[in-house]
Amino acid sequence: METINPYRELVASISPTEFEKLCLEILKGYAEVEHLSDFSIQHNVCIPADDGTYQIDVYARFIAMGVEFKVITECKRYSAPVTREKVAVLNDKVRSLGAHKGIMISTCGFQSGAYEYAKKHGIALLQIIDRNVMHIMNAAKPETEEQKRELRLMLDWFSRMPKYYVKEYATMDFPDRAIYPTPQMMDAIRHQFILAHPGLISE
Repeated sequence: METINPYRELVASISPTEFEKLCLEILKGYAEVEHLSDFSIQHNVCIPADDGTYQIDVYARFIAMGVEFKVITECKRYSAPVTREKVAVLNDKVRSLGAHKGIMISTCGFQSGAYEYAKKHGIALLQIIDRNVMHIMNAAKPETEEQKRELRLMLDWFSRMPKYYVKEYATMDFPDRAIYPTPQMMDAIRHQFILAHPGLISE
């Protein structure tokens, strides 16, 4: 029986311009999480190969152990989960270009076949998740003053978070590895939140 993925039908509503900019930030965040050095990144580049020229949404390079590594990323602003065929096309590009890693970013999750193929071939799957979806809260109204205070703090905290989150699939059940916002971004948000609520929260 196929696992039910609760994120698969969730769509992040994002404009084309927002999506392009966010994909670049995602890759920068990915580099930060992986502690990559000498990292460079390009948007919408054409790279020649023996079997033709490939258009790449985001192309990144970094140095590790004295070797230059190449990462190519496909960005899918879809309203339906990405299919296995799309991931296979990315894997073909990885092989043809001699890249070391392929990453696919989706606004609406991945079909189970896409996940299984990606897992087998080492393709990373990332999903953009809207802040409002990420922070589904209990709809019950707070009754006590303490509950109301906690709700105000919670809403203020959520309001400071970025509009979109990005998570990577480790299993088909749901994307669970945080890529964006980065740890440094979270530290800065936490610091500003604490400054805004003196006496209520301690460092």
